[in-house]
Amino acid sequence: MLRIFIFVLALVLGQTSAMATSLFSAEVVLDDSDAATEQAAKKAAFVDVLIRASGQSEVGNNPVIQKTLPTVNQYITQLGYGDVDGQRSLVLGFDDRKIRTLLTQAQATYWGTPRPEILFWLVEDNASQRNVVWEQSVSPLINELKAEGERRGLPVLMPVGDFDDVVAVSIPDLWGGFAGPIAQASARYNPAGVAVVKVRNNGISWQLFPNAVNIGKDAPVEGRASGTPEQAFATMIDEMADFYSARLAVNLGVADSDAKVLEVSGLDDAEDFFVIERTLKGLNSVASLRLESIIEGTATFRVSLLASEDIFHNEMMVDRRLRRVEALPEPVIEETKSPLVTESVDGVIVPVEPTPVAEPVEAAIQYEWIG
Repeated sequence: MLRIFIFVLALVLGQTSAMATSLFSAEVVLDDSDAATEQAAKKAAFVDVLIRASGQSEVGNNPVIQKTLPTVNQYITQLGYGDVDGQRSLVLGFDDRKIRTLLTQAQATYWGTPRPEILFWLVEDNASQRNVVWEQSVSPLINELKAEGERRGLPVLMPVGDFDDVVAVSIPDLWGGFAGPIAQASARYNPAGVAVVKVRNNGISWQLFPNAVNIGKDAPVEGRASGTPEQAFATMIDEMADFYSARLAVNLGVADSDAKVLEVSGLDDAEDFFVIERTLKGLNSVASLRLESIIEGTATFRVSLLASEDIFHNEMMVDRRLRRVEALPEPVIEETKSPLVTESVDGVIVPVEPTPVAEPVEAAIQYEWIG
């Protein structure tokens, strides 16, 4: 029994690890061997990975993400070439830690693993008859659906279509959305959610029961999508993935522990401040900026960088209205034991606590605004 448990545990962990790895990898078909085409493919794959990891279908439009696209190479850990239906493809792996840091800087969400497995009951209506698409079918719909699920990191399960399935649920049950038979037939697969999809020539309609345990109790999520099955499946999977990520993804914010203190002095009025603020936010190396104080013409910011300080400084120095102020080196203080301090109280010698030493002040990046 113990051996069986260990085997099952290893199998589950292996599946989780494989899913985690697939979140940060992508394959893109190359139209030609031109260097510009390959670089565009890298950017497209990068955005696909960010969408999958964040759970947000629109994360590619985030201003911070847009800034990183020209430097996509720094996020790539593996690069190779493959073949997709006879076409040359680019196979890429991305650094998961850097991806999470970037999503944090973009104040996006992160949707980790494990992810909910969805059982899909597909009923194909070809005008003359209706058929259930089983896992063992040769229908191209299976590969199209699974490909879309992989694109968004949403695990797709298909019923095998054996005797138990055929007895448990009928085509009219599925087409009519009858909760009882659908719940009974789905239970053996132990999915997180169940989807019933009606496939027609010009599009699909679908019902999603997000919590398989509550089929018949909770109202299903419903939707429609037009176009070819491949196009319609893409729309459907996007909506389902967005639905689950909105409930399961973790909201990330700017990591203050990695942020730098930036001081800009020489600001004479409010106009100077707004100009420097716009300048800083427009830099490609800046992910986020937060004002902490303005005291006597010096603005103190907390800045989170997408690149190294050297790149940040290079960008800053392009603006001739700014002058870098070199920080003075910290004095070297030799560590010595504090002498015992005593005083006499009513003739009795008692020790006195030494004066506490102030904590070192965080070094700031300093610039002067010279207009």
